[in-house]
Amino acid sequence: MMDIGTYTALLTALDNRALELLGIAVATYYLSVIIYALRWKTVLGGMGKTVPLIDLLKINLSSIFVNNVTPMSRGGGEILRITWVSKKHRVPVAVSTASILYERISEIVPVLILAVLGVSYFATHLRLLLVILSALMVLVWLKWDRVIVFSIRLFKIKLTQDDLVRMLELKRKPTVNMLTVGLSSAVWFLDVMRLKLIAMAFGWDPPLTFLSIVSLANLLFGLIAFTPGGIGIVEGGLMGTLTYFGIPSTLALSVTLLERLISYVSSTVIGFITLVASGGVEVWKALRSR
Repeated sequence: MMDIGTYTALLTALDNRALELLGIAVATYYLSVIIYALRWKTVLGGMGKTVPLIDLLKINLSSIFVNNVTPMSRGGGEILRITWVSKKHRVPVAVSTASILYERISEIVPVLILAVLGVSYFATHLRLLLVILSALMVLVWLKWDRVIVFSIRLFKIKLTQDDLVRMLELKRKPTVNMLTVGLSSAVWFLDVMRLKLIAMAFGWDPPLTFLSIVSLANLLFGLIAFTPGGIGIVEGGLMGTLTYFGIPSTLALSVTLLERLISYVSSTVIGFITLVASGGVEVWKALRSR
């Protein structure tokens, strides 16, 4: 992880146009955070629980800070989200846990789309890829109940029969499902666009199909990272992916540093401020004392 001086030197080397692109990249990141909150509100609403969007946004921002300072990537932040919304808004732990799990399941569709786009970077048979993608999406939808039940068993979530039924019934609410999947897809699109904007700040305009591969690789390295916020592992993985595909090491390093400046450094600062200002410190302390 580079120090602040390195980031400062990198930023001062950029011209006004590059800084404008970087500013838009920052905006796309925080727009994604807002969309995450809206997605969570949609799922909770579908399960019969109403929580103000602004409160869910504060919880999400705070959870990002916790993820960035605790090991095992998203583990600590997700626990904070579950505990906070359960304690402050009286949402049963089982329901809040199930809502977050349902959010993650909804990302199957955009991840499949990214995978196909990534493969299309190397392949020419786009029609075949579209057919495969469509078939996979239909299969996931037809087996949606089994996907949910399998996920519950995999993560050992204890739900009452009523909570399980409420979660499974979300499939019969097309508006909720379409909105949830649509919001998940929007987040992934913004993730790819953020990488493109950062690349463009250095005069490089990579195709979205290529960046789909990079985004998926970034996801993988983030999931397997065992350091707080994936420090070292995510940076090394992102830079390694770029250089593997022939991107000059200097450019790869610059893109990696700016991406992490946005997704790690700024989110840690904003998340900490939100945690303190929103009264979430008590919840976090309670979790750390367990």
